[in-house]
Amino acid sequence: MNEQEIKKLLKKFHSGKCTDEELALLKARMHEFDSETDLKPFKDGLKQALWERIEMQTAVPAKVRQLNMIWLKVAAALVLAVLGGVLYSGRFFNHNTSDIIAYQTVTAPKGQMTQVVLPDNTVVKLNAGTTIKFPVKFSDKKREVFLLDGEAFFEVEHDALKPFLVHTDKVTTQVLGTSFNIKFYKELSDIQLFVKSGKVEAHDQTHTLGMYTPRQLLIYNKQNQSFIKQEVADSHSLSWMSDELILDDATFKEVAIYLQNRYNINFRYLGTKPNRQHYSVRFPNKLTIKQVVDILQVIDGRSYKLQGNTVNIK
Repeated sequence: MNEQEIKKLLKKFHSGKCTDEELALLKARMHEFDSETDLKPFKDGLKQALWERIEMQTAVPAKVRQLNMIWLKVAAALVLAVLGGVLYSGRFFNHNTSDIIAYQTVTAPKGQMTQVVLPDNTVVKLNAGTTIKFPVKFSDKKREVFLLDGEAFFEVEHDALKPFLVHTDKVTTQVLGTSFNIKFYKELSDIQLFVKSGKVEAHDQTHTLGMYTPRQLLIYNKQNQSFIKQEVADSHSLSWMSDELILDDATFKEVAIYLQNRYNINFRYLGTKPNRQHYSVRFPNKLTIKQVVDILQVIDGRSYKLQGNTVNIK
């Protein structure tokens, strides 16, 4: 029996319209349930009760059958729900379930960096406020991770047979075993890839963005899909993991994102919008948010006032 035939038969049983031949077919299918280990959610008590009602519906006159119709509808509805889930997953027809992948999502809390060890022993360091998604178990052919928002440093366990891929919006980074940093904040226009060791390949949906080796930086514009490849003599791309956050030629929006995640605060603009100036700043980790706000006032020229976890800017 195919899926549609099984569903049709169960619906007829639910409405009490099964013929004797159809009931016999359903009983035969019930026998097969016992040999299918994937039907564990099908509770033994319910199965036994349903079996008894099928027997009764086959054996007794129509008048008695009608008296039991309410119970039959409930039982059949439960059977249909259970079988519906099994049919949907493909297990009812012995389809291969190896393609079903369970994912885990991890978010580093604001104000706190987090380290994650992936199923292949790859180590990922998440900047505060960063979210990644990865399979509970990698497939036999590749290792795929999704950087959903934020910044992460990957120290990839080498496996020549299973490429390691990091998906960030339109850009995919592929390696076999290396270390690199990806910056992908939804609010920023660029995705940045910085290689610390090994060799990294990057591409978007239509272009190959090239191979990258240590101290090379990829800057990819999400809007127009253009990119720049740079040789970086003294990059501060990894400073967020050290004792001092260093941002070079950063927009105020980028500075604000880092500070909001690091100190778990919010910026609120009162009667003004973020300016378009670029800044090169250093923020030692030992600074309090009050000290950071004082520094921002000096370099920005606007009025900053800290109230609770909100920084009001005029």
